[in-house]
Amino acid sequence: MKKHFYSLFSVFALTFLLISCGSENELITPIKQGINSQNYDAALVAADSAIAAEPTNGQANYYKAYALSRIAANEPVVTDRKPILVDMRENLMIAREKFDAMEEPPFEAEQITELTIESWSREHNAAIGYATDDSVMASVDQPLKMAIAHLQNAVTINPDSALSHDVLAQIYHMDGNYAGASSSLVRAIEIRGEADAADYDRLASYYFMLDDYDKALESVNTGLEIYPDSVFLVQKKADALFQTGQTDAALEVVAELIAREPNNPQYHLVVGTQIYQRVQELSDEYQQNNDKIYDLKAGSGNDAEIEALQARNQEILEMQDDLTNRAEASLLNAIELDDSNPVSFNTLGILYQNKAAALFEQRNMTTDNDEAARLDELARAEAEKAMLNYERAAELNPDDQGIWETLFRIYTLLDYREKAEAAMEKAGM
Repeated sequence: MKKHFYSLFSVFALTFLLISCGSENELITPIKQGINSQNYDAALVAADSAIAAEPTNGQANYYKAYALSRIAANEPVVTDRKPILVDMRENLMIAREKFDAMEEPPFEAEQITELTIESWSREHNAAIGYATDDSVMASVDQPLKMAIAHLQNAVTINPDSALSHDVLAQIYHMDGNYAGASSSLVRAIEIRGEADAADYDRLASYYFMLDDYDKALESVNTGLEIYPDSVFLVQKKADALFQTGQTDAALEVVAELIAREPNNPQYHLVVGTQIYQRVQELSDEYQQNNDKIYDLKAGSGNDAEIEALQARNQEILEMQDDLTNRAEASLLNAIELDDSNPVSFNTLGILYQNKAAALFEQRNMTTDNDEAARLDELARAEAEKAMLNYERAAELNPDDQGIWETLFRIYTLLDYREKAEAAMEKAGM
């Protein structure tokens, strides 16, 4: 099983839990006797009697919690321990409250923390084995579920353990439970009161996996308030902005990254890709407007509406030219910095292919033969450029059948028959 985690820590707890039967309150003696003889049910009955007889006696609550801790430790079904541990913690908290009200609290007041640590560390450490130790993992069908159950017990005993909540987040992530991962990491950060930049990055990643980009952006922005120079948080912010449709803001963030690291090809690729996505959105609008114009003309539609659509399409063409040039420049920069990334070549191929398609469409719409010939020549030149970039992408990633299928269409368009046949075979068509 592949393990995806940052750091899973076991804990070492040295505890000294003492049970003695010296001179003491006679109501407490039978509770201790039950514990020492491992008759925990009898100890619980005696504890409940002592609590009823002396409601202010915190010792009875402490020893009831002690008996419950032993019952939980002996319970073989890990998930069945949780209600026992809830009862244990509740009695420890009651005992602490009663001891705090006393001028001279008994010895057991100092043992509350020890008992908590002993029980918590047992559950926490058991979880680590099910998440990291191959032999332990092989002993059960669903080791990560077992680890999660142990950690849920651990945070039941000690809900203020940032470590257990953090590890629980990591194991939830390993198990594909991103909602659990995010809520557990949020709790860990709340307990600590602060977090590393990597924690905010990790939290944003969990929200990305939940497609909750608004929360991802919120997490990143919180991290950047503390770590404004964190490059990977800025990168995550750009991703979140792109995902929430805030393209212009995202491009501004990426521009900041390029200013910091101008020779990073990935940043240039992101800019080129995102700008070109906007071009494609405009292209869709252009086509929809053309369809409306056709329908209006066919139905003797409103001339003013037709003129408005034509004016908008002219604006779109101008915007597309500007954005396409910007996208092309960014993609060429990415390739200049790294000519081994097939994605850069494939994206540039798409850009040139779409330019060719637009020119072919203009060719088909004109009635001027000379203009049609000129547009056809320009379109084929763009198609040739697309072909060269797709070929380079195929060279770098020869097993991508999608690229070969695209090359088949380009070769067919340009009448490269032998190349088209070879591409068709590699595309598995």
